[in-house]
Amino acid sequence: MNDNLLGTAQELIERADNSAKITADECEAFLNQVPGFTDKHTIEDTRAFLEYLGSPDENIKIIHVAGTNGKGSVCNYLSSVLIKADYSVGMFTSPHLVRINERFAIDGKPISEGVFVEVFIETLRRVMEYGHEDYFPTYFEFLFFVSMLLYDVYPVDYLILETGLGGRLDATNAISKPLLTVITEIGYDHMQYLGNTLEAIAGEKAGIIKPGVPVVFFDKRPETTEVIKKVALENDSRAIAIESRNIENVQSLKDESGNKYIAFSYNSLYDKYADLRLSTQALYQPENAAIAVTSLEILRDNGASITELDIREGLLSAKWEGRMEEMRPGIYVDGAHNLDGIDAFLKSVSGISCEGRKLLLFGIVGDKQYKDIILEILKSQQFDAIYVAVLETSRSVSVSDLKTAFEDSKEELGIIGLPMKYYSNVRDAVTDIITMRKSGDYVFSAGSLYLAGQIKALI
Repeated sequence: MNDNLLGTAQELIERADNSAKITADECEAFLNQVPGFTDKHTIEDTRAFLEYLGSPDENIKIIHVAGTNGKGSVCNYLSSVLIKADYSVGMFTSPHLVRINERFAIDGKPISEGVFVEVFIETLRRVMEYGHEDYFPTYFEFLFFVSMLLYDVYPVDYLILETGLGGRLDATNAISKPLLTVITEIGYDHMQYLGNTLEAIAGEKAGIIKPGVPVVFFDKRPETTEVIKKVALENDSRAIAIESRNIENVQSLKDESGNKYIAFSYNSLYDKYADLRLSTQALYQPENAAIAVTSLEILRDNGASITELDIREGLLSAKWEGRMEEMRPGIYVDGAHNLDGIDAFLKSVSGISCEGRKLLLFGIVGDKQYKDIILEILKSQQFDAIYVAVLETSRSVSVSDLKTAFEDSKEELGIIGLPMKYYSNVRDAVTDIITMRKSGDYVFSAGSLYLAGQIKALI
């Protein structure tokens, strides 16, 4: 931690002590200067500081969620149903789309900026007082500690805790014993940190499994299932697999008022649910909803009072921003950013019919398999025109590299005549695509949650 940052931290604390107004933007600006990663910290370091905070996790019923795709959606479905069942529910997720306080929710709503600042300053104060070998948390570690203090000061019946990256070494894995662990679909992502094989990635994700704590997971690939079952067996943990064959009759429909929804049936661990409904056009969401339903049944086994009506109404009322979200009629925003996510996104796009053209707005960060993703998008032949933008983050792929990747893929596939436009920023791309959009055209965006957030801030 450099002296300038330490000075800023002390200044923020002194201003708070003097009752000066501190904004969430100032807190976020401070965090943006904190390193995102470090090799110096171990999970033991994180656990030690959590103990210094008083081990607040030990007083909270925690549902710990890891996976490659669908983590946030599963968290959201769990939260929505538990709220319907009259429980108070906290939720810690990442990343945020527009405002940093979106990462912390109570009863389905982001905490206020005032509450965020209050707990942020208290967390900063505790870090400065800790004084252990110049220890200072990374960006995500700090936000995890904010969440622990938040739900200690503002208690909830259940806390749904989403991992940031991986599982085994993730800051959230410092918690002592969750009530339940959940692992969503596992695919290729963050390979520079988690490994280059599905088995290695699954091993990292399965690191959240704790002795004697049941784990619900999505059984999609034999190689990842084998790893999860092995780790569960080693921990004497019950492993409950969700299988695709138990999700049936998936349909994209409209109700009498014209509202779009997905209907499906699910043969769960205990019950057969017919005509479950989700307020989304994302054909991949029944998988995430099924994970949530079985997880809720396990919670019911542990004393939670959750009815079938709670499940039905909770699933239908759940809204998750940036996941095939229809922001305006015919304008869909999706945060798909890896190959599995893009595949699911493309399947959902194919299930949506429109009278005009399908237009894609695309942007992506450089540490993703962006060349393979671009190839899959072009292979699908779903879009009549593609608008490509550089994201407002240093991690974004440049215009020149994006153009090269698209042109190389078009040449490989023999695609001629597909209209393409490239932009140095998202604002110009959004303005252009909305201006050029004709009656009956649908606009889709994908490639990054950064892109989803930047679009939401503009529209």
